Amino acid sequence: MESSSAVAILLLLITATGQWQARAQAASSSQPLWETAAQEPNKNSPHRVPLHTIAKGVRSGIREPSQVAIRSPTEWQKLWREHTSTSTASAPLPTVDFDKEIVAAVFLGEKPTGGYNVEISSTEVTDSLLTIFVKETSAKPGAIVTQGFTQPFHIVRIEAATVETISFRRAP
Repeated sequence: MESSSAVAILLLLITATGQWQARAQAASSSQPLWETAAQEPNKNSPHRVPLHTIAKGVRSGIREPSQVAIRSPTEWQKLWREHTSTSTASAPLPTVDFDKEIVAAVFLGEKPTGGYNVEISSTEVTDSLLTIFVKETSAKPGAIVTQGFTQPFHIVRIEAATVETISFRRAP
């Protein structure tokens, strides 16, 4: 392919994806256009956001299935108090910087045996939408499991305080 054709195709791609700024920057620098375009992510494409586990396990005071996103210290204190209500030695409230982070929690509710698990596996942001991907597992038929009630849960901090909308989805 001739270099002028390659440049024309790159310019069309950059314009089509809304990255006209990359074209202007490349024109004013010695950096090749394709390197500049590759460095600037498309704002509309999903990108992963870091998450940090606060607590994960099978014992919780929250007995009903729920998915919760928390944006304030007051909501966080209330959820943590309810979650740890069955503990004999309640753990102190973990610190969360709500200026930069939100808390997401998934509770499977009360299950009749062990072998159930839930995990917030990943998160991604597209524009102002945060999608939280959740994996649920249960014991295979005939598996040996704990014979006692469990309440599987996973609570995480997510570095995405500026998102407007939050949705929970099953992980692929």
